[in-house]
Amino acid sequence: MAGYALEVTGKRAGTLLECMSEIERFTLRRAWTALGDEELFFEPVPGAWSIRRRDECQTPDPFGVGDWVADFAIPEPAPVPMTTIAWLYWHIASVPGRLCDLDFFGGTRTMASGWTSPYLAHHPMLTSAPEAVSALRDGWEQLRRVIEGADDDRLEVESASYSYAPAPPKGGLCVLGSPGPPRPAFHFVAGALNEVSHHGAQIGAVRDLYAWRRSTGITAAR
Repeated sequence: MAGYALEVTGKRAGTLLECMSEIERFTLRRAWTALGDEELFFEPVPGAWSIRRRDECQTPDPFGVGDWVADFAIPEPAPVPMTTIAWLYWHIASVPGRLCDLDFFGGTRTMASGWTSPYLAHHPMLTSAPEAVSALRDGWEQLRRVIEGADDDRLEVESASYSYAPAPPKGGLCVLGSPGPPRPAFHFVAGALNEVSHHGAQIGAVRDLYAWRRSTGITAAR
């Protein structure tokens, strides 16, 4: 996609759509084009965090409630472990679509509920490459359509942000804290685009490493 048509009401939507166009062109295409299941679970270094079956998980505070969980530890180790592409897709793939469920876009969810955070609301564990790619692409397209229909008034509606309570994880999630300071809707959209962009770039880097190791025959990290 070369770019989005900017037939929108208001400058904020146009700016956000331009950002989406650049993120898709230079980052997401590398993240989702011809992704395979082996790549999805490729561990770039020993001890990398991934999506695993619960009985194979060795981290103390994994996220999730079903047979598959996402590795995690609280407090986070220093340095924070590298992650697999599967972990990164779990972290970001559902965010764009969930953003469309928020009340400032006409949905029933609030930002303060933590609905868009995989640490505060159960996001699906995506265990195959087609499933992961579809989740991200479908949500990305849904968000694009919602922004196209949003004028400046809608994107300037203020909503309280979420926070994390200083409490141990419970039920495979962090504990939701008190509502944070109110921010305009475009602030949350911009934050989600940044989240998808920088983790999408990580996916591209892990894919580069996977391809390099396959081409050189190196299978273990050094």
